[in-house]
Amino acid sequence: MEDLISNLEQLGFSKIEAQVYSCLVQHDIMSGYSIAKNLNKTRPSVYNALDNLLEKGFVNIVHGETVSEYVAVDPELLLNDISIRVSVAAKKAREKLVKLKAKSKIPRFENIEGKSNLVSAVNRLIANSKKEIVMNSSMPLAYFKDSLIAAAKRKVRIILFTWQNLDTLGIPMEFYSGFDGTDYCTEERIFLVSDLTNCVIGSNDSSGYFPHKKVGEKRPNGETDFMGMTSSNRLIVNMVTEHIHFDIYLNKMKKKSRKNLFTPDILLGSLMETGL
Repeated sequence: MEDLISNLEQLGFSKIEAQVYSCLVQHDIMSGYSIAKNLNKTRPSVYNALDNLLEKGFVNIVHGETVSEYVAVDPELLLNDISIRVSVAAKKAREKLVKLKAKSKIPRFENIEGKSNLVSAVNRLIANSKKEIVMNSSMPLAYFKDSLIAAAKRKVRIILFTWQNLDTLGIPMEFYSGFDGTDYCTEERIFLVSDLTNCVIGSNDSSGYFPHKKVGEKRPNGETDFMGMTSSNRLIVNMVTEHIHFDIYLNKMKKKSRKNLFTPDILLGSLMETGL
């Protein structure tokens, strides 16, 4: 029930309005007194919520001889109406805000903290893509499935590389995998470039392990273990794009030569390689 109340709050209900509406949906028709008793709330707070719900058109009143009772508007009809209104309002607001948006002359960088914020940033970039998405990910694609499928329906080209045995979930894309039975990627990481103009990078690893070296220790995977950034800076966008392309090139060369290209004689012994 708490999840339902939270969902309704996100749709514009106050907490008490969400509780009253849910109570009416569950019990069909009730008086304000019965609702207050059922919810263990004060009658003034319940009647105030009912007045607001009546004004919004979320409930209807049935006048009786001795007491008035209330019924909830059918949830399917109500939520469909709210969905349409929110969609229309969001579209109009977006059009007006785009016109108001200042033309920044300085490429932007925005830091990201937290896994949910990183996932949201990736999905926003995917949703705004018009031509091409190039990405390198070891994060499960379930986080981005809906937005990627929507992009594919818009005829956006999607190119994905991964070092892991990643499930593509039936998403239409050009898929390249460097996975050969050994897990080289110790963290959940994502690089994504949209239309060669914007990028997002993120990971739950802050140590800089060499990605082609087998490391047994997995990285922490909690909400606060993730950090990243988004940028429209041309240099950063190009660097991320090149990184993904070189991973794909390297993987193709490895398969073509049928041997490991990372032999000891070409390594540098750097901090990145040793993971220090």
